[in-house]
Amino acid sequence: MMGKGLRFFECRIIHGMMIILFIAGILSGCSGTGEDKKSAKLIEGAGVETGSNQPKAKKQNPVMLRLLLNSPELTEQYYDMAKEYNREFQDTTLDLTILQNDYQTVLKSRLNSGDIPDVFITGAYYENKVYRDYSCDLTNEDFINQIDPSALKTVTLDGKITGYPFLFQAHSFIYNKKVFSEAGISGPPKTLKELEEICKKLSLKGIQPFATGFGEWWVLEQVATQYMVGIKDSYSGDYVKFADELNAGRLAFGDIKELDGVFDIIDLQLKYGGTKPMNSDFASQCQLLASGKAAMIHQGTWAEETIRKANPHTDVGFFAAPGENEFANPGIMVDSNLCMRIYKDSKQREAALDWMRWLITSKYGEHWIPEKCRQISTIKGASIPKTQLAQDTMEFIRSSKAYPWFKGYYVDGFEQQLGLSLQAYAAGNKTRQQVKDELSQTYKRLSRQSLK
Repeated sequence: MMGKGLRFFECRIIHGMMIILFIAGILSGCSGTGEDKKSAKLIEGAGVETGSNQPKAKKQNPVMLRLLLNSPELTEQYYDMAKEYNREFQDTTLDLTILQNDYQTVLKSRLNSGDIPDVFITGAYYENKVYRDYSCDLTNEDFINQIDPSALKTVTLDGKITGYPFLFQAHSFIYNKKVFSEAGISGPPKTLKELEEICKKLSLKGIQPFATGFGEWWVLEQVATQYMVGIKDSYSGDYVKFADELNAGRLAFGDIKELDGVFDIIDLQLKYGGTKPMNSDFASQCQLLASGKAAMIHQGTWAEETIRKANPHTDVGFFAAPGENEFANPGIMVDSNLCMRIYKDSKQREAALDWMRWLITSKYGEHWIPEKCRQISTIKGASIPKTQLAQDTMEFIRSSKAYPWFKGYYVDGFEQQLGLSLQAYAAGNKTRQQVKDELSQTYKRLSRQSLK
């Protein structure tokens, strides 16, 4: 169901391409840190009318579902969802734990200790293998039919659907359009040279060009993923083949030629990222952009809600990652890489399945992602949010400048190590070559561990 002009890669179909096909089908049919843990108790009469055609739950023994979640920028939305479910199903309480930077560590610790949540979030792709022994098989569940098949590709392993990929996200550079306009900048840059010229002009106006976010390892990892997207040209758009080369040891991570572009853009952001770029985190990025004190950040669709809380009138937009020249076909990164999984041996497995069925099939569930979370849903027929970044995402897809989050094919644990190594470089603690060597050794070690 490709919309007119929505061609992604002229190569064999891989999971990342299917993501774009799914969003095209919609068109034709239409990182802060911290922890928050508490129970979402029933508030009689709270919430909104869902219009769900599901019957109210019958009285039964009280059930508590324990959910371990990441993406704390969605904290309010998680609790709104939990309260609405409690309103409809009065004997079930959702106990939410919401984390960010240490999420993976906490999740694996709980899995290893046996203190396993009933529902937890992971990435997709390679993590389907990592969590296969804990994931409930959803293949034959009736509600899975409400998710577009192309979205389910990201969570399918050996023909089985291992989780619910609940939203699409995009990341790239976000800029404050008003700041650009008032500084006499006509539009976003197409090349690195143009980007630096914009930085110089903003600096002369007393405006900090970048709020880096380099205090967050995942920001640097996302910058790296975007600036390594050119590897598709070496592998005919086949990121699986690229990952196979890495995993087999035929390619050392530090030898990837696109890494130099990653270091170049980090250097530029450090140069124009204020006096303390390593102290910058997700919250301060959004705050500075919203206030107009900074002109650009590297973030994703999830950031818009936080930006608007700081300043509802902020005029923002995505621009593609500028390359060495304007013919490099730069784009933004789009994928469904967040997956809700039900623990297969949970004592509350049936209750968890009932909850997931409601989240996908009810009226509330259909509107939760686009209207509450204000992001792009994977549910068939769901609307596209009216947010600026979601609308920009669709424009990049239409123009064939959207690329998958191929980091999902890395071996388990490497995503964070990539970000941490780049943090060490940004902090001035390691040279480019030292980081390259470290990344090669780290990937090789993790790849060997994955085979044990």
